[in-house]
Amino acid sequence: MRVPLSWLRELVAVEVPTDELALRLSMTGTAVDSVTRLIPGAEGVVVGSVLEVADVPSSDKLCVAQIDAGSAGRFQVVAGAKNFAAGDRVPLAVPGARVRTLDVPVGVRTMMKTYESQGMLCSSSELGLSDDHSGICILDPDAPVGADVVTLLHLDDEVLEFEIYPDRPDQLSVIGIAREVAVLYDTELRFPDSSVVEEGEAAASRTSVTIEDAHGCPRYLARVISDVRTGPAPALAQARLTACGFRPLGNIVDATNYVLLLTGQPLHAFDKDRLAQGRIVVRRARAGERLQTLDDVERTLDESDLVIADATDAQAIAGVMGGAPTEVGPRTVNVLLESAHFDPYSIAVTTQRHGMRTEASARFERGSDPEAVPVAASLCAELIRRWAGGTVAVGAVDAGAAPPRRRLELRRDRAEALLGARVPDADADRFLRALGCEISSDGPVVSVIVPSWRPDLEREVDLIEELARLSTYDAFPLEPVTGLGGGLTSWQIHRRRLRDVLSGAGLSELTLTSFITQDQLVSMGTPPAIEVTNPMTVDQRHLRPSLLPGLLQAARHNVALGVTDVRAFELGTVFLDWPQDADIPTQVERLGVILHGAAGSPGWHSERRPLDAFDAKGILELVCAELGVGGWTLRGCEELPFHPGRSATIQVDGTVIGRFGEVRPSVRTSFELDEPVVLLELDVGGLFERAPRTLTVGSLPTQPPVLRDIALVVDEDVAVGDVDATIRTSGSERLESALLLDVYRGDPVPEGRKSLAFRLTFRSPERTLTAEEADAAREAVADALRRTHRADIR
Repeated sequence: MRVPLSWLRELVAVEVPTDELALRLSMTGTAVDSVTRLIPGAEGVVVGSVLEVADVPSSDKLCVAQIDAGSAGRFQVVAGAKNFAAGDRVPLAVPGARVRTLDVPVGVRTMMKTYESQGMLCSSSELGLSDDHSGICILDPDAPVGADVVTLLHLDDEVLEFEIYPDRPDQLSVIGIAREVAVLYDTELRFPDSSVVEEGEAAASRTSVTIEDAHGCPRYLARVISDVRTGPAPALAQARLTACGFRPLGNIVDATNYVLLLTGQPLHAFDKDRLAQGRIVVRRARAGERLQTLDDVERTLDESDLVIADATDAQAIAGVMGGAPTEVGPRTVNVLLESAHFDPYSIAVTTQRHGMRTEASARFERGSDPEAVPVAASLCAELIRRWAGGTVAVGAVDAGAAPPRRRLELRRDRAEALLGARVPDADADRFLRALGCEISSDGPVVSVIVPSWRPDLEREVDLIEELARLSTYDAFPLEPVTGLGGGLTSWQIHRRRLRDVLSGAGLSELTLTSFITQDQLVSMGTPPAIEVTNPMTVDQRHLRPSLLPGLLQAARHNVALGVTDVRAFELGTVFLDWPQDADIPTQVERLGVILHGAAGSPGWHSERRPLDAFDAKGILELVCAELGVGGWTLRGCEELPFHPGRSATIQVDGTVIGRFGEVRPSVRTSFELDEPVVLLELDVGGLFERAPRTLTVGSLPTQPPVLRDIALVVDEDVAVGDVDATIRTSGSERLESALLLDVYRGDPVPEGRKSLAFRLTFRSPERTLTAEEADAAREAVADALRRTHRADIR
């Protein structure tokens, strides 16, 4: 939404610097995206009064005019248009002036070898108002002679561009922005005079309105203006329309657009003589009904489209765009002016169906002001009367009615509790009244009637939000006066950290269905699942007892579409059983991870290798490190769907909290996956229960480490994890880490035995360890390995 500053200041008297105004508005939720100063299309152009005009003999187009430019003097100008007469005010580019269409300054020229032209009279195109260069621009008859045209028409104005949020349709108008400014600076809003001069017959005798769909169109008002003369709109109106991003199209259409920008109420002008029986019917479209809209596209209407019709055919898509058959044009004499209120949802659906988004639909689909319907019609009818010389019929045909205004209650104590500070009662009442609310206070409770232009004020909390933003957020203390309970629970904190670390590891989050097919249950070897009595599909009639089948199905879908590298996770609920005395099944939150394809990025710069179980183990290490969960160990896993020898169960304090590893070939084949697949599933509850709410970070080491290697031979059935645990518990507090370097089988290691090699890192936080101390610590580890695992130290 673009708003010229001069237009805004006509409605509210605020003379603060533009940057300050923009900042103040932005700080209260009316976001100013940018402030732009217009570049005038002319320089040195003044208001001239036409004293006399005479045709140039032997020329059909040229005329010579005597122009009074006030203090600038009197000029003779030869013009190439004859649409002006003595007494008119016109823009005169005196010698030395510049206009948009010339690359050099305006000079003095001799025309037809006889007439000296001392400057030039400007069209709208030369001034930069529009592309119309068919005639001389006629200024307001009250324009001061000799005044600078750029200043008079605000061609060098500053324009504020606003980002209007979907819940604030009232701000899609100059009045809406002016109302915000008036509230912020506690000043008066000067609403334009909406009175209209009416003559002749009553509008009800000239037309009628029938609403067949009151839900789609609660209110429709029609005014009739007769004997209009189409032509250009006044220069100031053209300048404002152009500054707001609208293209001037002629006085009738420009009047509707001008009032649209001013009030936010869309209007439409029909050529009344082209309406069958000159009347309006608001209805739904008939099956197969067609309409050529103003964008010259012939559209097939849907039966759910709301249309504005005459006695026979649809003539406009309601709230979106008018039709070409009844378009106002040069031959229009009588105008039927529409001002209506439409159901926002109906307009939004029609807009999306036809791929049409217009200035009107953008306002209607957000919720227009039903009480602005007659006001906007009166403003526009009066502008058409002034700009096009028409006669406005007496009264209007107003069918339907505006819905009653919403009534709310505001508890002052509730506002204080939510905001953490009290807005003084006098300020709160002033803010609400300035917004247009009607209020009556009964002690701690305020009764509020919401203005019709604020559809976003639906609940008490919406009123409290208004008090907060209009008080400005700087007015609230850093520490609230009254505190509210709440904040994130430890589970919510852990869940966020879990998502962050997985996303940081390059995994994408999935949200999958909670149902599973019978075939997937069988292939995965999962326990019996809970069957629902009303499944959405025949196949998906079981609640999932595991996340893994859904992840495999997602990988299958991606691979079928050519996405072979799948790295994803899901945080979701599984359904384990249904106790007889329970109302709902036992539900557990789990984390599932799937890896398919190759590690590394495609291309020569990155080494590619198949993803394996150790990649899943790396993700497990990242998760546990991020959550601060230690002391976990691994044991072999032989359960479906995992591959024996390439998978493991995860234990913490003797409790199994998850599994990971490569999927058996038979299982992945059932999901049409040819490449190896790695899965990880963790019990989120078991993980979070062992995670501290906050992590303690130690200081960085300042002393150098001492490294010692140890190699040992143990029986084949001794788990490496058990050996690692023994090393860590026997290495004293000086053992910082134990890293497995090698696992070897073969000569000279006896059959049934294996050789393990570890690198031990010892460090003291206070001083450098001596070689003797490191050797003694290594020997203590060796003794523990001999006792616990019958290890032979090499």
